Amino acid sequence: MQKNVYLHGKSGNQSVVLRNMGFLHQKDTVEFDLTSDKDTDLEVTDINIPPFVKLNDFQYGGGITQRYKIKNTKLKTKNKSSIRLLTVEFPQTLLIKLYSLMTPPEGLLPSKLGVWEWRQTFYNKMTGESYFCSCFKDALTKEYVGLVRKHAHLANALENNSFKESICHICTKTNSDLMYSHNMYSSSFKARYGAYITKHSIQESISERDAENYIRELKGVARIGERWVNETLLFNYINLLFPQFTVQREASPTWLNRQRFDVYIPELNLAIEYQGQQHYVAVDLFGGEEGLKRTKQRDKEKLQLSKINGVDIIYFSYKENLTEKLVQNRLKKYLKEYE
Repeated sequence: MQKNVYLHGKSGNQSVVLRNMGFLHQKDTVEFDLTSDKDTDLEVTDINIPPFVKLNDFQYGGGITQRYKIKNTKLKTKNKSSIRLLTVEFPQTLLIKLYSLMTPPEGLLPSKLGVWEWRQTFYNKMTGESYFCSCFKDALTKEYVGLVRKHAHLANALENNSFKESICHICTKTNSDLMYSHNMYSSSFKARYGAYITKHSIQESISERDAENYIRELKGVARIGERWVNETLLFNYINLLFPQFTVQREASPTWLNRQRFDVYIPELNLAIEYQGQQHYVAVDLFGGEEGLKRTKQRDKEKLQLSKINGVDIIYFSYKENLTEKLVQNRLKKYLKEYE
């Protein structure tokens, strides 16, 4: 019979200090938990440390020293051994060599700069270097604000005048998960794209409303106050609301047979359906009365299959005046869960 042993580990404090002897010293403990099924007797009594790791004596006082602690516990369903290394040192040369073999990430991550900060930066997680997208250059030149908020990424990019071509959400045509402002004080769109709206407003010397409408058009959603007239605008807006998930259009999971969802977010088990006039009344273009019966039957089957497979369907109707507020309210349960 196969017996499984599982290893879990953590370090008590991640900060390190450089030692003259060429070692990096872990200032706190390193702990490991070994667990096994109840038939596997762990009973760890000693540990062997590889030669490139150094354990120092931990001074308890009164002449008592210890390098590690082991605690074996027998539980009802498993056995557990907890190992604590009290003072660990790694050779600096080893860590430098390991670092040199690592491939730095090519992509840059958006900095979380806080609310109302439009000077958006993007940073390299490995090196700590941060940059503005080149499209911000004109706006930054026109309105140099200085280091009012001393976020490290913003300070780095300003002090080094660092720019890179096409790295922002607008230039790369990706969805933003930034939080420029809270939804309580602005629309969800402005909360996500406020930095780009303010940048464009400064750059073109236009009102923020006009700048927002420009960014909205780039992202394929309705202008401020305009009625949404088709499924495309609904999909584009839902896509913006859930930037951290895959938002699929005309999606057909295998269990849905030959039917499709207008919008589908697999990670949330969420589908969105836009129901046009043909779902409610007979329309000649869609087969008249017979077509209406078939449509209602398909809708019924789709709902049943979705319930069986744990997928929620949220409906929007052609009868409704589709607005951002309506969409946000109907999807607020899912937005709150994953904010």
